[in-house]
Amino acid sequence: MATVSADRQLIDSLARIVGADNVLATPQARSAYANDQWWYAIAAAAAGQAVSQPDVAVSPTTPEQVAAVIKLANQLKIPVTPWGGGSGVQGAANADRGGIVLDLKKLNRVRTIDRKSLTCVVEGGKVCKVFEEELNAEGLSFTHYPASTEWATIGGSVAARGSGVLSTKYGKIEDHILNLEFVTPTGELVTTPSVPRHAVGPELTQLLVGAEGTLGIITAATVKLHYLPKKRTFVVAGFERLADGVAAGRAIMTTGLKPPVMRLYDADAASHSLARAVETPLEQATLVMMFDGEYPELVDLEASLSARLCREHGGVMLPERIGEIWWEPYARELPSIWGTVDVVADFDHIEAVYEETTRAIRAACPAEYNLSLNTHFSHWYEWGSMIYARMKIPTGPADLTEAKELHDAIFQAGVEASLRAGAVMNDHHGVGIRLAPYMPAQYGEGMDTLRRIKQALDPNNILCPGKLNL
Repeated sequence: MATVSADRQLIDSLARIVGADNVLATPQARSAYANDQWWYAIAAAAAGQAVSQPDVAVSPTTPEQVAAVIKLANQLKIPVTPWGGGSGVQGAANADRGGIVLDLKKLNRVRTIDRKSLTCVVEGGKVCKVFEEELNAEGLSFTHYPASTEWATIGGSVAARGSGVLSTKYGKIEDHILNLEFVTPTGELVTTPSVPRHAVGPELTQLLVGAEGTLGIITAATVKLHYLPKKRTFVVAGFERLADGVAAGRAIMTTGLKPPVMRLYDADAASHSLARAVETPLEQATLVMMFDGEYPELVDLEASLSARLCREHGGVMLPERIGEIWWEPYARELPSIWGTVDVVADFDHIEAVYEETTRAIRAACPAEYNLSLNTHFSHWYEWGSMIYARMKIPTGPADLTEAKELHDAIFQAGVEASLRAGAVMNDHHGVGIRLAPYMPAQYGEGMDTLRRIKQALDPNNILCPGKLNL
């Protein structure tokens, strides 16, 4: 699909739908929506070569307006790229084919709160942090705390199949969602069945979760809520061998204990990024856990049982204060190159995935670039875990093309090594532009099924053309 320019007729047509004040034409649209938080999108925009080249941006205020914009785009064969908070790190929000950026942040109402069912209907443009603060004032919590919570929206989190720091107990975003309201690629407004536990055919809600805008535009969701916990406590353990920390984590997860936070840092990450964050010298692999809940005695019991399992696997208890001040810094200076290879696997493969992926990333970067790699096991499941391999090159090549080639070579090495070792290539950041080339390797013959779904739902290839390699 060729890139288009926003002519007067298009601008006037959009203004009739959303109001003139909610339409932003070129060049303002290209300035306001020049990049998300993908490293290359930021670097390219800074170099005057922005990946995102929208011809016009619109900010609808109702789902019906979203539907009308999509119908207009189909009539004119113009691509549409949804935009939430612009906080994604894989490039999904960039309008790399031009056309319309659909900014959804004005769809930000909390429509209803059901205190009996502990559910809430919230619109897709609601910012996660604002939503959480409003719920906290009511004694409630959404429990989805992405690192980008100040910018990420509910719809963006769903579209990217995102996760938050409390996922080990409360689940990833797909576990928070009961149903969705969305606009199809041809402009129909659809609401999926009200609850996900049913036997009335396939779960249509989950087709949209993780689709990154390619199969529909999420306008609202019914989400699960929880009460604010009455108690929160931390357990921190050091391990001489990373494998012992993995074994302790596996024992915790497979015996029914549920720490909302469980992060295992390898020795490099513990002695550098974690030690700086908590202002405590650390030399060994370090496991940080948090426990919370409505019943303080149950929280204490879970914490003590988990500590016991850590000791049984060679762990040494460290001060709880480390957990209390735990956080994750993320520096983003140009011309540095940064990014995270986050891959997920079952317990049978995860240690090999860690070894092979981190080895491949280090080998792919020439020594003169002084690569730093901090890796931890960030989100845990009853069947496995994931590794969060955060790489940074303090000063990359000055030439943007050369810098991107280096960045892409590192990611290629990491992703391909993880796939060979038995992993799935992403846990919670999505695919976007960065990982789209590896979708066929991940899905195999399944890519044909995905493409046929895309073609059937989006015959004019309007929504996010090329994203997810579709």
